[in-house]
Parts: sequence; structure tokens; C-alpha cells
Amino acid sequence: MDEIKTYQHKVGEPLRLSEDSIPDAEFVTVNLERAAFDRVNLSTVTFQDANMECAVFKNVDLNSCAFNDAYLDNSTIVSSSFAKAVVENVNMEAARFNGLNMSRADFKGINFKETKFNEVSLDESQLFFSDMLNASFEKIILTGTRFKECSLTDVEITDCETDGLRIDGIDVGAVIKAVKEKKIDIEKLIND
Repeated sequence: MDEIKTYQHKVGEPLRLSEDSIPDAEFVTVNLERAAFDRVNLSTVTFQDANMECAVFKNVDLNSCAFNDAYLDNSTIVSSSFAKAVVENVNMEAARFNGLNMSRADFKGINFKETKFNEVSLDESQLFFSDMLNASFEKIILTGTRFKECSLTDVEITDCETDGLRIDGIDVGAVIKAVKEKKIDIEKLIND
């Protein structure tokens, strides 16, 4: 079995990645603030206690990677794959995700405040204990996704397919469909 490589990085120095990139590596307690990752394979890489504020990931393979106790505030991840990633206790406030495959990823204890998700697939992902205050989701796939103990205060859903949408065991999708088909008078339901 190959040995896990641990990388150190000094602020301001360019990242030096080999042609085959760095799968099976660890970034532990490093400052990667404003680092730019472009067209690299970071699959199965672990980012532990890493400061990655304002980092940019473009066309990056982040499949099966792990982010633990890291900071990705104001980071940008574009046209990349994040499938099967495990993300725990990470601050992603005001991050921007565009054109991502985040399917089957696990998110626990994430600060998604002010984060923008655009053209992102989160199908079959799990989001636990996460704060999504003022997050925005556009053109998102959530098929089979599970949210548990997440803050969804003031959420607004428009122009979305809601078949099978369940909140606390209630088939909200069926209620929405019945209201749209005028089988349920929502005004009467609310005022009774």
C-alpha cells in the first residue's frame, strides 16, 4: 500500500503539483488561503484543519476527498466533481458552487450561510446539523437527498419539481400538487 503524503504550503508560494496530481495525500494544519487549484486530481485527498478561505477550485477531481475542521469561507468550486466527499465541521460561508457533481456526499456540521449553489447535483447526499441561512439553490438536483437537523428558516422554493418531497414525514409534494390542482383551498386551510 502506498504511503500517505503530507504536504506543507507557505502562504504566497505557488502550489507545486506533479502531472499526476496528488491523490491519497493529506493537507494537515496548512494555510491554503487564496490557493488556486486548476485541472488537478485531488481525489481521496484529506484537508484537515486547513485554512482555504477564498480558495478557487476549477475543473478539479475532488471525488471521495475529506474536509475536516477546515475553512472554505468565500471559496469557489466550479466545474468540478465532489462525489462521495465527506465534509465535517467546515465553514463554507459565502462559498460559491457552480456546475458541480456533489452526489452521495456527506455533510455534517457545515456553515452554508450565504452560500450559492448553481447547477449542482446533490442527489443521494446527506446534510446533517448544517446552517443554510440565506443560502441560495438554483438548478439543483436533490433526488434522494436527506436533510436532518438543518436550519431551513425562511426557505423559499419556486419552480421546482416536488414529487415525493417529505418534511418530517409529511408528503409536502402531494400537498403542493393538490393546491396547484385546486383540490385543496390553501387560504381555507391556513385560516381554519
